[in-house]
Amino acid sequence: MTVLFSNLFMFSTRAVNVVNADTWDDYVLNTDIPVLVEFWAAWCGPCRMVHREIEEVAKEYAGRIKCYMLKADNDIQLADKYDVKAVPVVLLFKNGEKRDSVTGTMPNYIYVEAIEKLLAS
Repeated sequence: MTVLFSNLFMFSTRAVNVVNADTWDDYVLNTDIPVLVEFWAAWCGPCRMVHREIEEVAKEYAGRIKCYMLKADNDIQLADKYDVKAVPVVLLFKNGEKRDSVTGTMPNYIYVEAIEKLLAS
């Protein structure tokens, strides 16, 4: 019971939320706040490392950027639309337009640099 509560608590306090095809337009394209989306897959080991990095930057940039995760296997049409050929990949959006991407597992500062560039644009 404690483990279940602990896992539930951890999930409910995440700084990164889930987006999918049904919520994509509202959460990613039709917002005034810049958006970061991590495309990932359950079978992808490196994606777990990227999750941790994105969770950190989401906390650091809370209120200035929205961060989401999209399970690429569930929303193949979105992955195709944005030319996502492999995971993990992080896409950055501003004013409804894709502005940048980071492919693969990268150290924290790479994501920070991409976010800073997005915010300055």
